[in-house]
Amino acid sequence: MPISAPSPVRPAPLRPEAAPADVPKLLFTRGGHYPRAIAWFGARSFWGHLWHLAASVIATEDIDSRAWMRPSTPDTLTRKAAAVLGGRAGAETLADALDRDVWIDFLADTGDCVSVSQEVARLVFMTYEVQDPQKPGETLVLPRGDVLLFGGDTAYPVATELEIHNRVIVPFSRVLEEVRDGKPRVILGVPGNHDWYAGLDGFGRMFRERRGTVDLVETSTPNEVVRFAQIGHFIQWVEAFRVGRYVSKRSTLPLEGYVPVQDASYFALRIAPGLDLWGADRQLRAVDFEQRAFFSSLRTENRGVLLTLADPAYAFLEPNPAGQHIIDALDLRLEDDSVLVLTGDTHHYCREQIGKTCHVIAGGGGAFLHPARIMRQGLPQPAAEFPGPKASLALALQIPWQIVHGRSGFLVHLAAALLYLPGFTAVRWGGAPPLVMSFATAALAGFVCRLIGGFRNRSLAVYMLATIAGLMIGFMPMLARMTFTAAGGLFDAADLFGTRPWLVLLVSVYVATLVFGTYLTALTVLGIEQHQAFAALAHPGYKHFVRVRVRRDGSGTDAWVLGKVDPLSPSDPVVLVDQFSWTNEGLSAGARSAMPASLLRRMSSDAAQQQRR
Repeated sequence: MPISAPSPVRPAPLRPEAAPADVPKLLFTRGGHYPRAIAWFGARSFWGHLWHLAASVIATEDIDSRAWMRPSTPDTLTRKAAAVLGGRAGAETLADALDRDVWIDFLADTGDCVSVSQEVARLVFMTYEVQDPQKPGETLVLPRGDVLLFGGDTAYPVATELEIHNRVIVPFSRVLEEVRDGKPRVILGVPGNHDWYAGLDGFGRMFRERRGTVDLVETSTPNEVVRFAQIGHFIQWVEAFRVGRYVSKRSTLPLEGYVPVQDASYFALRIAPGLDLWGADRQLRAVDFEQRAFFSSLRTENRGVLLTLADPAYAFLEPNPAGQHIIDALDLRLEDDSVLVLTGDTHHYCREQIGKTCHVIAGGGGAFLHPARIMRQGLPQPAAEFPGPKASLALALQIPWQIVHGRSGFLVHLAAALLYLPGFTAVRWGGAPPLVMSFATAALAGFVCRLIGGFRNRSLAVYMLATIAGLMIGFMPMLARMTFTAAGGLFDAADLFGTRPWLVLLVSVYVATLVFGTYLTALTVLGIEQHQAFAALAHPGYKHFVRVRVRRDGSGTDAWVLGKVDPLSPSDPVVLVDQFSWTNEGLSAGARSAMPASLLRRMSSDAAQQQRR
């Protein structure tokens, strides 16, 4: 008699602890396994963006990545999902097919440090025991979701099939081996900007419905990391180009037990009576007329929407243009329509009530941390956030030292050295006066700092901070020479850089990098620019996901946000970051017609532009 393999031991449901107070925490555990967290000011990040941006530009001109998209109707997608989950055939909604509540696990901005990704997967694939919001005094077990919903930016720096494999498939598969239960589940996703860098190639291999049984080239097992992925891919590309072949890629990027069912990068699912799940695609910065027509045809008064976006409509407590464009393209009005929005892109947790809409940012799926808004005078107070402004401020003050010591890579140091090189050369060989070259360097450095402050930001504070930083960077060689001269006459006063120019250059680059880091910190603390500084910090903390219960009758949802402050610390507990409920009031009378005249005009304009191309 054959001996069957023992089934995995299923751990008892975990009871999360209460959400921590907003207090500074300075020491965190960093991942030590390849691939590590992206150094956003490092050569590898720069190479990835350059290579795949070029590929995206070519694809945009010649091959539209949306050409393969033929989105299933909501009824068809619902039947597919119900079949995967073993539900009753012919039911109108997924809840009807299962004859129970539907559970959804939502996470966004995954696939950075492989160690952090594995701990996030461990969070997602656990069951939890919490207080039942509908039955005070009783507890409720939160099972793994029937649907695993990705909210964009699947892997970093760009979501190629190699990066998704290394940073998502491998760490998630390792955890899935431990919690295997034999139950098939559904996986859905919407792409973010990092997915579009790769022309949706990697995204399609992970989320597109499988067709046929043709076996294409598979280069590794699901839990085996491919070393030197980007360099190896480039070598393969060069070799294939030389001999006139194609670079082989994985046909699919599967997660064991999860079945993709969507036919496009956007979708609509009948999740419960009177309630739909929409997944909208940001596309190439402009939602095309086909997607707008798809969602416009679904607009029905008194039918609620659970909306997944890759760009928040509000970020850092202010309107976000990218997300606002998607909301407008879908003809939704957050102030008037009762919508539950689940989004990412901003790598922290923030829940706000915007009119009748519950707007939730949950970008804690594994990527580096973004801060909470630190200075927020005159801005609304969010209902919940993770981390808070005090913890964010403590982390922001570490940024200059992290940058200057190379935690985020050495591109800033290299840029500073190249910035000083013309001045060193010109002054050394008598080509220009030192003061002139210092002013020229200061002007260039100030201009770069001004660009980093934001193209559209015209505030006086940006100009003042950029000018101060530019002057400090530009005059640093003169100050260094004067300091060394005063310290002991190491340099000849008649020669700007004396007999040891390399020493002046070294000190100038170090201090200039510190000034640049301080400038980024000031932008963040003052609420001017929130992304660049914390990208350089590459902080691993405050990871989380959202577990949503869609009620059987479609009356609303209950949600629990579960996470860890320090995900790689063995002693750090799982905490209940937030718990909230949303009532489905359906779409307001703002829907009015299936296709408003304004939407028809935009669709006609888009169609005309595509024909001209």
